[in-house]
Amino acid sequence: MSSTMFSGGAGVTEPPDPEVVVEAYAAPEITTEAGRYLRAVARDEVPPRRSVADDDARRLWEIAFGLAARRRFAERAPLAEISRTVAAAVHEHPTLCLPMLDAEMLLRAALGEEVPVDEIDPDVVVAVYVLLFRAIADELALGEDELGGLIVQAEKTAF
Repeated sequence: MSSTMFSGGAGVTEPPDPEVVVEAYAAPEITTEAGRYLRAVARDEVPPRRSVADDDARRLWEIAFGLAARRRFAERAPLAEISRTVAAAVHEHPTLCLPMLDAEMLLRAALGEEVPVDEIDPDVVVAVYVLLFRAIADELALGEDELGGLIVQAEKTAF
């Protein structure tokens, strides 16, 4: 009996390995309008029309913003690094006229630093959460599954 490089050699009687079954992976499903809005903004798509910034949506956006911020920055990230991210996001969207200092304070607060944020206008807070979430997701180059996973994690935490 001759053997070839394809036969496994002379005397090999083991059956071939069973066929490997590959299971399909389903990306996490975003279940809220606020979550879908955040994903659309992060992907630079048109957000759903019915989106409303109610208390539940604001809570979700705050949590998602915090998760993204802590993924992007170390606990004691240098202020210059935080400032660069904020400046890039604010300059990318000049029509929003977001105050950079407020945005920086909110980002630092999300990282656990004690900074004064109570006096920031609630509309500015919401805009910062959404805009900086988008900027951080872009900096991290989050894929669709990672972005969806982050938003789903925020949904589970919020609700």
